[in-house]
Amino acid sequence: MMPLLAFTRFEVGRLLRSWKFLVVTVGFPVVFYMLFLGDRSPSKVVDGALPWRAYLLVSMCSFGALVASLTAGGARLSAERASGWARQLRVTPIASWSYVVTKVVATMLVVLPVLVLVEAVGVGFGGVHLSAAMWFELSGLLWLSSLPFAFLGVFIGLLVHAETAFPVVTALMFALGYFGGLFVPVASMPHALQVLAHVLPSFHNTALGIALLAGQRPALSHPLVLLGYGAVLALLLLVVHRREESRGLA
Repeated sequence: MMPLLAFTRFEVGRLLRSWKFLVVTVGFPVVFYMLFLGDRSPSKVVDGALPWRAYLLVSMCSFGALVASLTAGGARLSAERASGWARQLRVTPIASWSYVVTKVVATMLVVLPVLVLVEAVGVGFGGVHLSAAMWFELSGLLWLSSLPFAFLGVFIGLLVHAETAFPVVTALMFALGYFGGLFVPVASMPHALQVLAHVLPSFHNTALGIALLAGQRPALSHPLVLLGYGAVLALLLLVVHRREESRGLA
C-alpha cells in the first residue's frame, strides 16, 4: 500500500509541476468561458432552467474535467509508454495493476482543482453567486461524475502511440465538448445532434450539474449512462492493460 500511495503522490506532483499541462487544462475552459460569456444577455434563461452565465459555468467545468482527464491520462501516458517509463516501473515493488489505478486516481485528483479554478472565474467574471454549500455540492457532483472521463483518458493513453496521442486527444476533447452540448445548449441544436448529445457522457455530466443548480430532480438516465460508460471503459482498460502487460509494454 505504501509504494502505491507514494507513487500516487509522485504522479500528482508531476502533473501539477508541469506548466504546459496546467496551461492547457485550465486555459481551455477559462478562455472558452470568457469568450462565450457575452454571447447572450446575462438575464437570458437557457432551457427554461438557468441564467446563461450559470449554465455556461457548469458546462465549462465539465469541459475542464474532460480536458484534464484526456490530457493527464491520454497524451502524457502515451508519451511515458514510448519513453520506456512504464517498462522501468515493472522492476519496482509496485504491482503492475497499480500503474493503471494510479493513473486514474492521479487524474481524478487533478480534475478537482481545475473545477475549483473554473468556478473561481465564474464568480469573478461571470457574476455567478451560490451558497458555500451549493458550491461544495456542485464541485463534488461534477467531480464524481467525471470518473468516466478519467477512464477514457487512461484508455486512450494505453491504446494509441505517442505520435498520434495529441491529435486523438484534441479531437475527442472538442468532439465530446461540442456534440455533448458544452459550447451550445443542446436544445438549440438540430434534432439529429440532440439525439447524439444524449448518448455522450459529457452531456450527462453537465446535465447533473444543471439540474442541481436549477433545483430539479435529475433524470435517472444521467447517472445510469455515466455508470454504463464507467463500467465499459473500466473493462476496456483491463483488457488493454493485460494485452500490453503480456507484450512487456505496461
